[in-house]
Amino acid sequence: MARPPDGGALERVRVELLGGFRVVLGDRELGADAWPGRRPAELVQMLALAPGRRLARDRVIESLWPQLEPEAGAANLRKAAHRARTALGAREAVVLRGGTVALFPDAEVEVDAELFEREAEAALAAGDPGACAAAAERFTGELLAGASYADWAQEPRRRLGELLVRLLRAAGSWERVAELEPTDEAAHRALMEAELERGSRHAAIRWYARLRANLARELGVTPGPEAQAIYERCVAGLGVAE
Repeated sequence: MARPPDGGALERVRVELLGGFRVVLGDRELGADAWPGRRPAELVQMLALAPGRRLARDRVIESLWPQLEPEAGAANLRKAAHRARTALGAREAVVLRGGTVALFPDAEVEVDAELFEREAEAALAAGDPGACAAAAERFTGELLAGASYADWAQEPRRRLGELLVRLLRAAGSWERVAELEPTDEAAHRALMEAELERGSRHAAIRWYARLRANLARELGVTPGPEAQAIYERCVAGLGVAE
């Protein structure tokens, strides 16, 4: 567990990366606006996402200061680590040792993104729609929302976003899938079929129109034959022409 610099009570550490950035140490909380600059916060974020909460020093430098020579990058890393330790109030918060950089190496660290990914993979492996729906609820927002400038965050953001869509598909949450993936034909077909079952042809036609517009705008194509067939069922007897 992590000790504060004054040698007080041991603390549990929680890092929240979904929907924003927050670190909780015991009864202390640091929001995104409590950090002394962007780089100390990014350093903590990178390490929180890394396997085992540690990365090679050179990789951290290349990710955060790609424009600098190695010596200058190493100096910036030491400065960012010191400022992160100061913000977190713990000497062992960010440890540089033996060519690696680690986040709270002796502490129990909980990361919401990791918990989501673990539960999502388990639910998908089990093939349980209810478990998939429950796992999707853990996704409280895009990974590090607002940090689109960080190149190193792009791959984990994409991976977690795709995992969320897989969960929603397995759970049959088609409206959310259509919201996240506007060109997803399977989701729109399912929504059209559901509206038809409810006797709401006009609502089904609206889903088709939305799909057609999204496909034209994003991909320059038209809906496939399956969606077209559902549309034709929708308009049959209504006197609506495509």
